[in-house]
Amino acid sequence: MKGVGLEQIIRDLSDNDPEIKRMAAKALLKESSSIEILKTILEDADRPTATAIYDVLFDADNDYSSIFRHAANDPDPLVRRQGIRYLFRKGRFKVEDGISWLEDPDPYVRRRVVTYLFWINDSSALMPVIKVACEDPEPAVRKDAIRLIGVWGEKTDVQYILKALEDPSPEVRLQTIQTLKRLTGEDFGDPIGSSADELEWIVAKWQGWWEIMKEGI
Repeated sequence: MKGVGLEQIIRDLSDNDPEIKRMAAKALLKESSSIEILKTILEDADRPTATAIYDVLFDADNDYSSIFRHAANDPDPLVRRQGIRYLFRKGRFKVEDGISWLEDPDPYVRRRVVTYLFWINDSSALMPVIKVACEDPEPAVRKDAIRLIGVWGEKTDVQYILKALEDPSPEVRLQTIQTLKRLTGEDFGDPIGSSADELEWIVAKWQGWWEIMKEGI
């Protein structure tokens, strides 16, 4: 890190003014060894400095996937979300990484990962997604996972999501019925706008249908 210009850039990254931080980060990108320098700085950077650097890199032209892959494991969930989003945008989102990120403590990270798995359309993650659909504590994540099962799954996968018909979340129950329709081709009524009694009847029909069908599967 020799040279007056580079030394000044490093000092400016520590400035209290967010705009000066961003300008310094942009200037640093012009250095030939900018990636290694940025990695070193980010190891000990405070949150405002790290945020400024990540924001500048996110919109830069070059590929900084190596830095954002590290960001995907940052203690700050906002940074993790940004890191995963960057990797997906650059085509660096790997299925095996997505599977591990399905266990992220932040529900917004998990939901984003389910969405990205949907778009890359690799059904090798089906069983981990089924686990999320059944066990995730966040209703929105369970709902999205059940929706994805409807795209990737087969008729035999009904067994894994049938209990979601009694999920405490109404939205999860509705999505489960839609997914069951898609997987099986069966239809026992539209749950949208149905009364509590009508919904109970629809759920009972699905459960009864499975009791008969599972013997032949």
